[in-house]
This record gives sequence, C-alpha cells and structure tokens, in this order.
Amino acid sequence: MKHTLAFISLLAISPLTFAEDVAQMGLVSLDTSASMDVENDELITRLQVFEQGKDPAKLTDMVNKKTALVLDAVKNFNAIQAETSNYTTQPVYDDGKIASWRVSQQLTLETRQFDQMSQFIADINTLANIQSMQFMVSDDRAEKVKTDLLKQAIRKFKDKAQLVSTEFDRSGYEIVSISIDGNSFTPMPMMERANMMSADMRVKAAPAALAGGSNEISVNVRGNIKLNQ
Repeated sequence: MKHTLAFISLLAISPLTFAEDVAQMGLVSLDTSASMDVENDELITRLQVFEQGKDPAKLTDMVNKKTALVLDAVKNFNAIQAETSNYTTQPVYDDGKIASWRVSQQLTLETRQFDQMSQFIADINTLANIQSMQFMVSDDRAEKVKTDLLKQAIRKFKDKAQLVSTEFDRSGYEIVSISIDGNSFTPMPMMERANMMSADMRVKAAPAALAGGSNEISVNVRGNIKLNQ
C-alpha cells in the first residue's frame, strides 16, 4: 500500500517538476504561417475518343482516325500541349457473354491560354468527349509565391520570438530547431461543368467561357527557441 501511494505521489509531482525545468531552460515552441489566394494560370483537360460495336478491328481503326484528327486540330493552337495515353480495348458483357467491344483513347491537354482551350474543344466536339478539366497554379508561379510567403512567415517567426523574449525580460533568444513546410494545394476540378459544357457544345459548337478561379497557397514555419538569461 505504501508503494502504491508513493507511486501516485510521484505521478502528481512529475508534471510540475517537468514544467519548472522547461521554464528554467527557457524553451518555447512557436509557429507562424503566411498564405495567399493565387489565380490559377494552368488548365489540364482530359479527352476521350471512343467507339463501341461488334468488330474490335474496325473500332480500333475508327478510334485511331478520330484521334489523328484531334491531334491535327491541336496543331492550330500553339499554346496547347497534347499527349495520348491509356489506350484500351474492353469487352462489354450481357448475361455473362461478350455482346460488344469498346475501344477508347485518352488525350491529355495542357495550356495557360484558356481561350485557346475553349475554342479547341468547340472545334473537336464531334470527335471526343471531355472527361475532366482542372484549373491549377503552375509550378513556376507556385514556387515564386511560396518564396515570398516563406519570407513573410520567417519575419513573423522572428517577430514573435523577439516579443516573447522581451516580455519575459530576457536578453535575447537562440533558435534550437526549425521546420518549414508549404501546402500542396488541390487543383480545382471542373468535372460537372465540363460535362455540361460538352453537351452544350455538341448542339451549338461554340466556345464556352472558362474561368480559372484561384487556390490558396500557404507556408508554415514551426520551431523551438531558447530564451537567453
């Protein structure tokens, strides 16, 4: 019983003792951040050319011809980069038996000129379907913004550290550890709008207005400082 009471007393005293030790050492944890809404300047669009029917060889030929026409059309838009990917031939089953075949080819398009993408999609509306559209901040713009935000966050950290040092009547501080991280912003998906726009274009064959929106980019600075006496 005495051993149990002694153990409980030790648990009750230890947190206070630890806090006093930390206070005497002058260790303080700080964190700061800086953020900014940045206009999206890049658009990634994924298109799909597909055909479905009984003869996979004929379907393949049709898809290849349509894809070639799409790639020829994109040559008229010097601000759009295009590449093909994910070519598939799949059986379509009905009651456990192959009823038909589906052949598809995916194309990925990237641009910073939204008006060119809009016109291009209108031009090839009978050849391909829009799978998705994503507006995002380009890598070079994101890095530039993060550099500026990092400077702001570091200034805030130093100001906060100096404030703590002054308010505790210490002569200054030393940085014990620092960690820096920037967020990985999520590109703005435009799946629903893309589907609506695709259906509209098939009727009107006219360019649609594209608004890129913005993403928030932030940088965080965390660290520990030691207050001088």
